Formats: sequence, C-alpha cells, structure tokens
Amino acid sequence: MPKAEAADTPTLAHIHIYCTRLEPMITFWIEAFDAQLTLRRKFGNDDGAVMNIGAIPLYIQQTNVDTGQFAIVSYDHIAMRVGDIEAALKKAVGASGAKLDRGIQPSIQPSSEVAQTAFVRGPEGIRVELVQPPKQ
Repeated sequence: MPKAEAADTPTLAHIHIYCTRLEPMITFWIEAFDAQLTLRRKFGNDDGAVMNIGAIPLYIQQTNVDTGQFAIVSYDHIAMRVGDIEAALKKAVGASGAKLDRGIQPSIQPSSEVAQTAFVRGPEGIRVELVQPPKQ
C-alpha cells in the first residue's frame, strides 16, 4: 500500500472494483498495463485478487449479479499515466478483448498544459483512460 506523505495528507490507498468474471479481468490488467498479480484472496465469500499497477494496488472482486454486493455509487473511468500513448493504446486494445473507446485526442489538464488522452473498454465495459503527460 502506498505510504502517506504526512499524517494529515490523504493519499490513494487502492482501487476496488467488482466484476462478474475474475479471470478475464485479471488477464486484461496484466496484458494491457503490465499489472502484477500479487495475491488471490476472498472478499467475504467472493473470489478476488490483488494486483499492483505501479504504486497503487487494484483489488478485484468477483461477485454474483443476482446475489452479490455491487457498489451503490459508480465511476466513469480509471486513468493510467503512460509514457508513449500510441504504444500503450496498441497494447491495450485487444488485451483480453478490449476495444477502442475513443482515439488519441488532446486534453487540457488542471495545470493548463495539454496532455494526449485515449480511452479503451475492457472486460465487462470497464473504461480506462490512457494519459500521456505533456513533454517537458
């Protein structure tokens, strides 16, 4: 788990997602983003996995659509910072059946600099943004 910089400064600890099929979701993160499977575990009665993508752990929990617990709130996407957006997009599209959602486009960042971004859709419709920061 990432270390907090200071006791009063919140930092992202992990991302936890639900899915209905664990293995394709694990394969997608490995093939598309070189994630490392670090642990298979149970979340209550549900099968799951913990993966590392850089410094942020990704918890994946397989749950039953009819009887399982799903998040009450949802999200739009997860963003992955990449060094070469064209290479990353080529790698991500097709990984475990992923499809192009939106091609490479400029995007104004909070710093007012322009990054290059693209989106892919992975298993079960998970949406992942690729972000190539502006060149320094």
